[in-house]
Amino acid sequence: MAGFADLHIHSTASDGKLTPGEVVVLAKKMGFRCIAIADHDSVGGIEEALAAGSEQGVEVLPCVELSTLYKGGEVHILGYFIDWRSTVFLDMLKHIMACRIERARQMVDKLGRLGLDVTWQEVVSRAGSGFVGRPHIAQALMDKKYVSEIKEAFTENFIGKNGRAYVERYEINPGEAVEAIRNAGGVAVLAHPGFFKKQVKLDRADIEYLVSRGLQGVEVYHTKHSEEDVQKYKGIAESLGLAVTGGSDCHGGNTGEILMGRIRVPYIYVEKLKALNYM
Repeated sequence: MAGFADLHIHSTASDGKLTPGEVVVLAKKMGFRCIAIADHDSVGGIEEALAAGSEQGVEVLPCVELSTLYKGGEVHILGYFIDWRSTVFLDMLKHIMACRIERARQMVDKLGRLGLDVTWQEVVSRAGSGFVGRPHIAQALMDKKYVSEIKEAFTENFIGKNGRAYVERYEINPGEAVEAIRNAGGVAVLAHPGFFKKQVKLDRADIEYLVSRGLQGVEVYHTKHSEEDVQKYKGIAESLGLAVTGGSDCHGGNTGEILMGRIRVPYIYVEKLKALNYM
């Protein structure tokens, strides 16, 4: 059971900068035994990551990160060991993706009406995959020099929450996400409960509600969690008999730095997730 894992990494299959294969190669260089590719509402990078993992000698866990709406804010649910070929699960992801693309189109249209020359083709070109989201619109805004850095795009002047070109997103609720993951044979884990933008952190009562819907674990170790967060959520997880996980949430440089390596959880955490998968 020796070695370390990073159980939360994104690739170009969603809003990451590195391809799934590049993520695996970097993980190998950093000495990881195991990683999980957990793209937003997408399983498009799993096949490539598994193949690269076999070549590099890095264990890759199939995973997805579902975005949900809860109490007016976003809550993310990680699904490990899902059957990513399940027709029912894929149909759900296709619907979510179609809504994401339509949302992005509407934001680009709003920017146009504000007098900003950003085209849909430019945004799609920046995305380079089927996933199109706000980070790609932000990159297009920076290309046109409307903003000097990515984070400036995520303000009220542009596509920040309730901004001039912002469009609300379609979301399922976290209970539905947990059930979808369980129905696809996966293990459902609450992602970074201490880090939600413009939202109160989740508390024990929130986690107990999700446990009633089938939640099996909590991501305790995360690059945006304080030591206080770690102790709080570790205590809640252990008292409720939930698995403890951890990951960097690395996007490969979207924010100007590589987060992989910041979080290294012992491989025993992977073994415990696997045990839940076989229950």
